[in-house]
Amino acid sequence: MKYGIRAILLMGFGTLVALIGVLGFGAFRRAGRIESEIAAIHDLYQRSAHVLSETKEDTYLSGIMVRDYLLDPSPTVAPKYKEELVSIRSSLARQLESLDQLIGRDEGRVLERLDEELQTYWDSLNPVFDWTPQQKGALATSFLEEEIIPRRNSILAIMREIDALSARNLLSEQRTINASRVEFQQYLRQMLVLSVFLAIGVAGVSIFRVSALERNSEIERRRIENAERELRRLSQQLVQAQEEERKAISRELHDEIGQMLTGLKMELGNLEEFRSSPGDEFGQHLAETRAITEQTIRSVRDLAMGLRPSMLDDLGLEPALRWQARDFSRRSGVPVAVETEGDIENLSEALRTCIYRVVQESLTNCARHAEASNIWIAVRGIGRKINVTVRDDGRGFDRDNAGGGGLGLIGMEERVRKLGGRLAILSDPKGGTILRVELPCGQEA
Repeated sequence: MKYGIRAILLMGFGTLVALIGVLGFGAFRRAGRIESEIAAIHDLYQRSAHVLSETKEDTYLSGIMVRDYLLDPSPTVAPKYKEELVSIRSSLARQLESLDQLIGRDEGRVLERLDEELQTYWDSLNPVFDWTPQQKGALATSFLEEEIIPRRNSILAIMREIDALSARNLLSEQRTINASRVEFQQYLRQMLVLSVFLAIGVAGVSIFRVSALERNSEIERRRIENAERELRRLSQQLVQAQEEERKAISRELHDEIGQMLTGLKMELGNLEEFRSSPGDEFGQHLAETRAITEQTIRSVRDLAMGLRPSMLDDLGLEPALRWQARDFSRRSGVPVAVETEGDIENLSEALRTCIYRVVQESLTNCARHAEASNIWIAVRGIGRKINVTVRDDGRGFDRDNAGGGGLGLIGMEERVRKLGGRLAILSDPKGGTILRVELPCGQEA
């Protein structure tokens, strides 16, 4: 769960960071592209305007030079003016080629019209340089008014059309740039909205998970505090149980075995006193001494059996359980039935001890709390498992309202859990209690 939450948060924040990075990179690229397009449009317009300006200047200059030539009476200036006009014509050809590359041959093929008009203009100038001074004087004014000025004006009109065409192209490109800007702004808005929603989603998930973790942390804190209180309570119970057990053993040794040994000592003294006396007093005291000795041995055996029955190691689990049932019935007056099934003898020492102590503690709890009339014990070896059931018909209990359980119940649970088994208790306040234990066999504790 922890790694799943971490992966979700990393994925969410990583996606958010990546989206912000993509947004920034895309915005940077689009802004750069729009800026480059604007710079290219302005550069194209400036170059077109510059070429048109030079074309107009050369056209005016050619007309001025033709006028100066026609007004110059000298017969030797024709080659000079012709050379200059050829240079102007070459310059105009280059400018026309540049215009063709800059604005293209569209809008009614206005560049072709300009080229044709310029060609006609230059062709009309060729005969002028072969005129005599008398022809120049006679035809100059009419030639300028009828040929040069109208053709120049026609060329300038076409150039104005080209200038208007360039302006229209600039306006069209500006509209394209404005559309790109609008698209760019829409892109930014979409990415911003997406980023905000994703950020809200990541923040919501983070807040939800952090809140859940805080709740779980508070629950765990309370559980740990309860466990600590329970541990302190159980520790106190354990110390108290140890003291009670020591007190019981001490009382048993002092009150019963100690008195028997004291009585045995007194009888031995009597035997010493009546050893030489006539009559049956010596025999009576000897029989009393023997009875006290046997009773002492029996008490020591019972005390040892209560602590750790030797028959569990010597005879096996089933005899130890049957002896325990008989001893419990003898002391409490409650009949106990023991039923065994399957192979329960070839068990490890840990399993035998665990089963014996669980049954012992269950009988003790029945005697203390159940007020039962009958108790049934069943031990069954099924496959690689041992099932133990202890059932009584006494007064059950509600475990949910009975607190955390006593030290004996917790001790049983710890024993069973240590061997990898399971313990379950089913109890009805009106129908008795059933304790079930399932232990895996074939392994050592």
